[in-house]
Amino acid sequence: MSIELAPGVYTVGEGKPAVFVAPLRAVVLADLHLGFEEEAASQGYYVPRIQLRRSLEILRSVLDETGADWVIFAGDVKHCFSRLLWSERRELEELFSFLEKRGVRVTVVRGNHDNYLPIVAKKHGVEIVQELYVDGYLVIHGHKKPAGGYPGPVKAVIMGHEHPSIRLRDRLGYVTKMPCFLTAPYRPLSATLVVLPAIGQYQTGTSVTLDPSTYLSPLLREEVDLSRVKPYVLAEDFGVFEFPELGLLEDLLAEITL
Repeated sequence: MSIELAPGVYTVGEGKPAVFVAPLRAVVLADLHLGFEEEAASQGYYVPRIQLRRSLEILRSVLDETGADWVIFAGDVKHCFSRLLWSERRELEELFSFLEKRGVRVTVVRGNHDNYLPIVAKKHGVEIVQELYVDGYLVIHGHKKPAGGYPGPVKAVIMGHEHPSIRLRDRLGYVTKMPCFLTAPYRPLSATLVVLPAIGQYQTGTSVTLDPSTYLSPLLREEVDLSRVKPYVLAEDFGVFEFPELGLLEDLLAEITL
């Protein structure tokens, strides 16, 4: 069952880390971090190569479920900052070829990890932008504040970058960490902010707290009342579960150091 996170913005299927923007017939997802495994191996950490397979499985599922004809990546499709890794090139080729065969439009809103991405993307007709504003929907990566100056009002700001997850403890002290969507009022644009969980399996990201200093994005650090942030916890294959606002969850939120 889908949940409407913002006007026209819905969760997809049984807990997929993507949203469907119904008026645009578009799915939006973020933070694939393809090539992470090669980068980790170069530093002596060897992990299974699952990022690409997981990304393709999620894309196939959400496209089948929604019938969307537009895929929008909200940044960090690739992982390495300083160069285009061999595995990144190969996996990007496979990703964009898959989407070409599906016949969907593809737009990448450039993230802070997406250096050298155009080398591969241009061969597949992939549009790359710094921000994307269409019919009241603004998609950004989230490492910078919105540029402003849009031709109309903004209904929803959809972003990645933060990789939000929530750590909760029960009365027995057991702590669990789960990825989540976040929503909050975004006053600078009189819109609803929607923060996406990461697609990348290894990008567990920021634990949600009431402390602004723990967040990566300047939107959450400086422009959002964190007590009004609402998590929607993602349990893949089971669904998305709506939690109360953080201001009401304070006693259950696990300490960030646990």
